[in-house]
Formats: sequence, C-alpha cells, structure tokens
Amino acid sequence: MTSGVFLCVLVVGCSGDPEVGKAVRSSAGLQKCGQFLGAENINRAVESVDGGKATATARNSPERLAAIMDREAEEWAVDDLLHNSYSACRIQVPAEGGGAFVIEATVQWSVLTVDSMSDPKYAKSWRQLNDQVFVELETGRPSMELLVACGVPGAAAGQEAGLPLQMAVTDPGLAVDQRQVLLSTFARTLVDELSCAGDPVIPAQLLR
Repeated sequence: MTSGVFLCVLVVGCSGDPEVGKAVRSSAGLQKCGQFLGAENINRAVESVDGGKATATARNSPERLAAIMDREAEEWAVDDLLHNSYSACRIQVPAEGGGAFVIEATVQWSVLTVDSMSDPKYAKSWRQLNDQVFVELETGRPSMELLVACGVPGAAAGQEAGLPLQMAVTDPGLAVDQRQVLLSTFARTLVDELSCAGDPVIPAQLLR
C-alpha cells in the first residue's frame, strides 16, 4: 500500500479529484506529524524553510507506533542486533528550482547500549543528560539523535539498558534550537506512549 493511499483512507469522503486528494493527504499527514512533533513546532520549522506548500507522510499514530515498538521489545533477546527503523513523520517542502527540503523523525530500538555510552569510542560523540538520556553531540550534519533507557513490561531482563530507544530528527539545516525542540517533543511523545519504566525525563534543552 502506498503512503498516499494510506493517508487517503484515514479521511471519510476522499475525492477522485487529484487536487482535492492532494489537499486531503497533506492535511492528514501534517495532522499526524503534529501528534509526534507538535503542530506549532512543525509550523515554525516549515515557515523557516524558503519553499512551497508542505506535504507530509505519517503512516502510524503515536499509539500505533508505540504498540509496534512494544512488541519488538518483548521479543528481544540479548544477541539480537537487527532492529527495524521507523519513519514516524516525513515532511517535504518543495524547493525553488526543483527537489524538496525534507524534515524527518525516525525511531528504532538501538544496537547501542546504555553501558556503551561510557566507552571512549562513544563518550566522545554522546553526552549524558541524566541517568536515562543521552544526546549525540553536533556532528556537522543537519540532524540530532537521542538515546533513552526505556524499560518495557514483559521484555527480557536487562532490556532497558541493553535495548535503549534511539530517536533522530534530520532536516534541511534548521537552527539548532528548532531541531532540538522537534526532537525533544518527539522523544517525550514516544516515552509517554510507551510508558517507559522509570519515567525518563527528556529535557527541552538538549545541547548546553
């Protein structure tokens, strides 16, 4: 099923008119993206990009995505290093002269572990924000990542530290303040939906 068809069936009364269909897909997608990233945060990010009308794809609601992530954590074993990455929201803003600016939020259960954050290899690129949350330091790329210890009821012992949640926001070059508010909102949304053990606290200010 294509993303366009998926978004169309979410709204009763989809029209056969291509222009109406385009408007419905855009509206439904942006509305779902707002549930992950915050509607006002998205509006400010899109407005800061000098382009055309934004369209968006969001295949799952926060509740549905959390259910998928829950199931994966419950099936996890210590030697399992193959973890799916999910695009929670992808926003495209047409660029002048062709192409598009893309803002995307993704999530997966990480192949990294909480213990690995103390390894010099990773300590250089990740900063600990509190006992359960780590942020990747600036890499020169228009992106930002968080690692969050998130225990899931019913998962194997050690899952919280051995299988942390990894979330990222990539963009066309937003200001750092905009990027971190999108990521922190995204992380809080997923942590709330997953009801992570220990109630991880996601700071609004990720880079200090």
